[in-house]
Amino acid sequence: MYDLLIRDATIVTSGGRQVADVAIQRGRIRYVGPRPPRPNAKREIHAIGKFLMPGVVDTAARFGARSTDDWGVESGAAVTGGITTAMALPAPDSSVGHAQAKLDRLARTSWCNYGLWGHAASADMGELARAIEAKLYIGALASIGSESEAPVALEDLSSVLALPGLLGLQLDVASGDTDTVTGLFDSLRGTSRATHLMHVSTALELDLLDPLQGELCVTAGVTPHHLFLASEELGQPVKTHPPIRPEHDRRTLWTAVKRGRLDCVASDHHNNAQQGVPGAELLFPLMLSAVKYGRLSLELLVSLCAEAPARVCGLESKGRIVKGADADLLLFSEGEVARVDESSLRSGAGWSPYLDREVAPKPEFVILGGEIVAQRGELVGKKPSGTHALDR
Repeated sequence: MYDLLIRDATIVTSGGRQVADVAIQRGRIRYVGPRPPRPNAKREIHAIGKFLMPGVVDTAARFGARSTDDWGVESGAAVTGGITTAMALPAPDSSVGHAQAKLDRLARTSWCNYGLWGHAASADMGELARAIEAKLYIGALASIGSESEAPVALEDLSSVLALPGLLGLQLDVASGDTDTVTGLFDSLRGTSRATHLMHVSTALELDLLDPLQGELCVTAGVTPHHLFLASEELGQPVKTHPPIRPEHDRRTLWTAVKRGRLDCVASDHHNNAQQGVPGAELLFPLMLSAVKYGRLSLELLVSLCAEAPARVCGLESKGRIVKGADADLLLFSEGEVARVDESSLRSGAGWSPYLDREVAPKPEFVILGGEIVAQRGELVGKKPSGTHALDR
């Protein structure tokens, strides 16, 4: 007997759609097809007319910006919006001890699966390398540019490139700073290591990156606030790194999304208004609303929010609906929108730049490790059940 059986769902992947049953047992997908070999399950969901996709993998989030208790609240909010795995932005201390202590804390408090970025500006690069090799960190994240907090200078980038694991780069440059962007891409020439540009935010970066796409081993991401907000339209100051850009950059980013020049969408969630934008629980609803308004297809949404980020982070058991994959799934409808109301938000941030904006509803079901943890925007799980993503 299966633990959960989802019948007649329309499974969406980047390659297309199929109507099938999905059987889940012990946290894994055990069958995908027309009829499972064992017809019985402890619970069934009849999903005719509903869409099924892998859970959202968020490559950049800060759920504990104000206190150690925040992660439970913010990860719970993120899960209701469809995020099943989130990678935590780094703290200044990237030691083995700090990483292990944080992972132990998240094991008790996180509603979603989790992973950690190490800080590439760490004073002890040897300690950071050991933590990455021990799979305590997914890799190292370096901030580049004069506007960054704790930036890594381009002349010091060679030591960062020598670190194991994935290299994340966050460009935080002033508008028109061609020298920094060009210098960064020149530094990446000749290296075959996997590099991910976290938050592309300007037309300049895209124009300089485009000719090098086949030459550099680089993937690129974008945030919802850079796709949906423009500096000319902000009714209140919004602090982010990199900052909210003008409308020209925003439109260029959408063009890049449609053309497949950007790989991932990440929330860059901060629950502290002095550091950034709270947006994790609305990442998927915002992107699904873009489907309704013709800015992208469901297939591209799945690639941007689940398949590509899982692949970038090296999470082989996530981002796919195949036998043996982790049963982290979203079941949802498409075509509806409603205005964001403050009472519907679960984040403890206390504000949102998306209030009164039309977005799609949160998923009907959010399934984590085979268990239903959220339903129609409400947590229904008995307790936090997230696990370290690199352990799977």
